[in-house]
Amino acid sequence: MEEGKQVAINGDDMFVALDTKAKSTEGIEIEIFKPDGEPSGLFIKVRGQDSDEFAKLKERQDRARVRLLSKGGRGAIDGLYDTSKQNEMELIIACCLSWRHENGKSMPFQIGVDEVATRNFFTRYPVVYDQVRVGINDRANFTTVPAKN
Repeated sequence: MEEGKQVAINGDDMFVALDTKAKSTEGIEIEIFKPDGEPSGLFIKVRGQDSDEFAKLKERQDRARVRLLSKGGRGAIDGLYDTSKQNEMELIIACCLSWRHENGKSMPFQIGVDEVATRNFFTRYPVVYDQVRVGINDRANFTTVPAKN
């Protein structure tokens, strides 16, 4: 079979609940909560880990890690440690599409587009960063079938 060729699966509709790729690419809004559990009014639209954009960036980071490891030595180990958090932040920023506040306040910068401002924002407000990170990696957020309560 040719690589990248789509295969028709009989009963395609029975796999709808397994599709996380479509919504991961389209993006979903994550509601941000304050540390006390109260809504903040802030919503951030993000892509999911199954989006092509996430996969491409992750692959580039993984290849760079392998190249660093192939050099060996303590420098390689230190380099891996130093870049792991940076790589995670880069992935999260790349998945951010937009944001809004429920009261219509204008946002101070374009999240995800202004990488420096986004990085500074997430560094200053780790409670937001953690919710966005978890939301991006939670495939249940990106299904086309509503979650059961």
